[in-house]
This record gives sequence, C-alpha cells and structure tokens, in this order.
Amino acid sequence: MRIGAVFPGQASQYVGMGKEIVDENRKYLEILKIGERITGLPLIEKIFSGPMEDLTRTLYCQPSVFGVSLVCWYYFIDKIDFKPVAVAGHSLGEYTALCVAGVFSIEEGFYIVKRRAEIMDDISQKVNGSLLAVLGLSLKEVEEIIKNFEVEISNINSYNQIIVGGKKEQLEKLDKYLQEKKIKSIFLKVSGPFHTKFMKDAADRMERELEKINFKNADVPIYMNFSGKKTIDKEEIKNWLLKQLYNPVRWVEIIENMSKEVDCFVEIGPKNILKKLIESMTNIPTFNFENQKNLNELSQFLTKGEKNV
Repeated sequence: MRIGAVFPGQASQYVGMGKEIVDENRKYLEILKIGERITGLPLIEKIFSGPMEDLTRTLYCQPSVFGVSLVCWYYFIDKIDFKPVAVAGHSLGEYTALCVAGVFSIEEGFYIVKRRAEIMDDISQKVNGSLLAVLGLSLKEVEEIIKNFEVEISNINSYNQIIVGGKKEQLEKLDKYLQEKKIKSIFLKVSGPFHTKFMKDAADRMERELEKINFKNADVPIYMNFSGKKTIDKEEIKNWLLKQLYNPVRWVEIIENMSKEVDCFVEIGPKNILKKLIESMTNIPTFNFENQKNLNELSQFLTKGEKNV
C-alpha cells in the first residue's frame, strides 16, 4: 500500500489537541517538552489549557501545531509500521514533513519553526494584514476579481477554495464586494498576510536562520509548497522553503502530483482540514489521524488492502 503522508498547518489548532495520545502514553509528552526547552514557550499549557486566543497567535500556534503533529506521527508509526512513499505539508506543515523525512532534527525543527513564527508575527503586526478564503470560485475566476483590489493569491487549496492575502482594509473591501455578488468568503483566524509579497522581508531574515540548521537530503520525496514538485535535495529544499514565505501555497498541484504515485493519503495532525481538501479533488481514499478511533479505521483499510494484493 503506497501511502502519502500530509501534515496540517496554521488554522488546524484547537485547545486539547493531542491530549488523547498523551493521556494514553506519557512518553509522547516528551516531544512537547523538547519544544518547550528549545522555544522557551509554555507550549503544553497553551495546547491543553488555552486560551484559544493565545493558541491562535502565530508565535504559539506554529510550534504547537508542529509539536502535536509530531506527537501524532510518532504514535502512528509506533502503531503501524510503514514508510510513506511521499510526504507534504501545508505551509507550516511543510516543516513537519521535512522533520519526519529526516531533513533536520526535532530540536532543529522547533528552533526554526519558532524563529519563523517570531519573524512572521513581527512583520504581521507592522502590516496589519490577514487572509480571506474565497469559496466556490476557480483560481482563474478569483484572479480576475482581485485585479481590482490590492490583494494577492496566498493559497490554492482546492479547485474552489482560494485564499487571498493583503492588508485588512483591502480584504474588507473585497469581502464586501463578494457579499454583494453573493460569493461566499471567510476571514481566516490568522494574524498576517502569509504567502504574499508582504512576507518578502521574512524570507530575508529566515535565510540567516536556515544557515544555522544542518540540512540533510530527505529520506523520502517531499512535495514542496513553492513548486508543487517533489525533491529530496537539501539545497533545493532550503531555497524553496524561503520562497514559500512570499509565494502561494500550491496545494492543488501537490495533490495532483502525489495522486499519481499513492494508493491513499493520510493527514497526520490535528483536525481534518487537509483530508476534506483532498477529498474534494480526488477519489483516492483519504484518512486523518489524531486519535485511536482514526487508527482503527485506517488499520481496517490497510488490512483490507493487503488482503486484496
């Protein structure tokens, strides 16, 4: 069974995520303790007790989602012995994918994710921007509409879910226009215009931070947000990570390309946002994994698949 593993990004956070796994076996809490030691942040408290307002803030959100996704990953591979044929992560999730692919260590992952969060948080506070999801329209249709607004494509999440980013005042004008046209739009719970030109300075600052990390070639091919293509090359990965900050996340291209070589997708981490996006684009069986119930469902599918081979 060829499995493609995908990892969620910001906006998948919720208070109590990962708690079921940690309650079952406290050894997985060690991953979050590493995160606290490296970042100096009270991640365990924020993850399990909140408040949600803190957990939504970029500074806490990114290392928290990264940490809980790793908790889910290690629990998952302890229960089901497998190696994915390819991995990918959405925005922040790309760092989780790189970590599980052996490109850098857990400690290095927490360090660089925290620095990424700090840099993006700092720039976001200066820009006063956000992201707006436009639903029910194609990429081409959204591109045509935003020609009249000072916003940019931020995420190409599915065939009819396009995220745009920019300053809040411009996004509010666009939102009002869309409402008048009876087009559904939703402001995302994020604090900045991620994956737009406003994050170019973030890439310049992140470049210095990435030089501190001992990058290795990936153990498994990873499909990258910037290009939508796969690579294992550490220099290409480093370059595309920087470009990811101020260019759109090409999630549609990633899933289209991964679909050519996998028999099923498994989203590993909190919530099931990516599962829903993937199911809207392909008929390939897709699962999400963050608890024992998910594990049972996936185990049954994999066992059935092995019997049919």
